[in-house]
Amino acid sequence: MAGLALGLTTVQTYRYVLLPMAYRIILPPLTSDCLGTIKNTSVILTIGLLELTNRARSMQEFSFQTFEAFTAASLLYLIVNATVVIAMRRLERMVAVPGYAIGK
Repeated sequence: MAGLALGLTTVQTYRYVLLPMAYRIILPPLTSDCLGTIKNTSVILTIGLLELTNRARSMQEFSFQTFEAFTAASLLYLIVNATVVIAMRRLERMVAVPGYAIGK
């Protein structure tokens, strides 16, 4: 209503007023969905986690270093998830409106 009162068209109101705020509000849940996709999709689970586990087992059979093999696999899995979290956190900071705290 305020955008229309200022003389903006409906498209301009959406473009300059509503959508920028919507992007900022949707980013935290989008981060959770992105991590959920990485962790729970069948393709990533099959290729990623099972492949890491199989590689760790084959490494363990070759070198008899079970702890080191599964530690390396766990660290790789954590690095992938941490990368997504850090990237989304930076994106949230870039688009944040100073003084506008969402959900706090």
